Amino acid sequence: MLRQVAIVGGGISGLAAAYFLEKHATEAGLDLAIDLFDSRERLGGVIASDRSGGFLVEGGPDSFLTQKTAAIDLCRALGLSDELIPSNDRQRKTYILQGGRLKELPDGLMFLLPTKVGPILRSGLFSISGKLRLAISPLLRPPRASGDVSVAEFVSRRLGRQALERLAEPLLSAVYGADVNSLSATAVLQRVLEMEQKYGSLWKAVRAVRRAQAKGPSPAAGSSLFVSLREGIGQLVHKIETSLTRTRFLTGTEITSIASTESGFRVESASGGTAIDAVILATPAYSAATVLEGLDAALADLLRGIPYHSTLTVSLGFEEGGVARALDGFGFVVPRGEGKRMVACTWVSTKYPFRSPPGKVLLRCFLGGARDPSVVREDDRTILETCLKELGELMGIHSQPVYSKIYRWDRAMPQYNVGHPARIEEIQRLLVAHPGLSLAGNAYKGIGIPDCIDSASLAAAQAFRHLQSLA
Repeated sequence: MLRQVAIVGGGISGLAAAYFLEKHATEAGLDLAIDLFDSRERLGGVIASDRSGGFLVEGGPDSFLTQKTAAIDLCRALGLSDELIPSNDRQRKTYILQGGRLKELPDGLMFLLPTKVGPILRSGLFSISGKLRLAISPLLRPPRASGDVSVAEFVSRRLGRQALERLAEPLLSAVYGADVNSLSATAVLQRVLEMEQKYGSLWKAVRAVRRAQAKGPSPAAGSSLFVSLREGIGQLVHKIETSLTRTRFLTGTEITSIASTESGFRVESASGGTAIDAVILATPAYSAATVLEGLDAALADLLRGIPYHSTLTVSLGFEEGGVARALDGFGFVVPRGEGKRMVACTWVSTKYPFRSPPGKVLLRCFLGGARDPSVVREDDRTILETCLKELGELMGIHSQPVYSKIYRWDRAMPQYNVGHPARIEEIQRLLVAHPGLSLAGNAYKGIGIPDCIDSASLAAAQAFRHLQSLA
């Protein structure tokens, strides 16, 4: 008997869910058809790769972490192994704006924790009092566990206020677009918390990890922290799309509601309703809340309670001679206290040299998030003027760009605020009452591409088990 699945959302999570579901069905010999809906006309969500004027520009994520293997594993399964390109780690260096100057991030950081004394003492990033506070941190007893707390509270109580303001805040703001006073330590610093709990203090944990690394094998030659694809991350989207044989793409179709029926679900859109055996919602949490309101109001309220911020990226191409500063790193991040609108800037031509033509350099600026939520509504001219003004101040760039491209991402960045892990547990508990309904995406347990693929794999496995139970 033919089983029908609806996947709502055509970003990387929805596409990966379709891929894994088709794989399960093929291996088990299950007769399956998938309808993949997306309200937009194109697939990929925030993944957007564009080649123009000799530049390869990413509107959204430009790479994925190799430490989380889901994205690399999927690329290899799709035959993209030869297309994987490591970042230029010989120049993997990050700068932090401090007092109007770009200062190098100290060497030896592990999960935001300094593991080497020398680089911290030599760093111009911290004042004498900040260095002394870091120096005595190993002597201080860790605060007693008291449930989920903010990143600001966690870091400042263990490492001091300067470590928070000049290290943790700018780095985490660049990744999450978040306010560290609201950001959940349990959600985003889980590995750090686990280390502290296991060893009794962060510093004992750091020493244990360093001893293990010293005894273990050396990193493989050519290993890299980040990896991308030769034609951009959009290459992964295209490859998944073309590999799917049981999936019908219904772009430009917005799902308005999902209702439970005796045999499964009914998915409604402007063009009518469809009977479905299982549903995977791979949309932003607020969109999932809207379509689930009539099915489960409590579940919808929990999903709607996950806040989102808007961000934008500005890609700028320059003549190489127009950039006064040496691009000797991957870029810089900007602490809130520096008073800039820019949150971070990636020196794309250093991180991935193949993305700019000879004699040109490519930079990518990040704005918005918790610091500046309204920036996405400003016109292109104002945004470009802002970026060029700040790049002139920080990098001595006073020439006009030969290329520019702005991407706006409205309500695209979920916020893992204090209490987020408990919220996700409650969401999972309520989902049990709706067999055949699964959630996937970056709103739940990780915002990166590998996290989204992991969530898609889990959702597809849940949907497949439900389909098997119907046989």
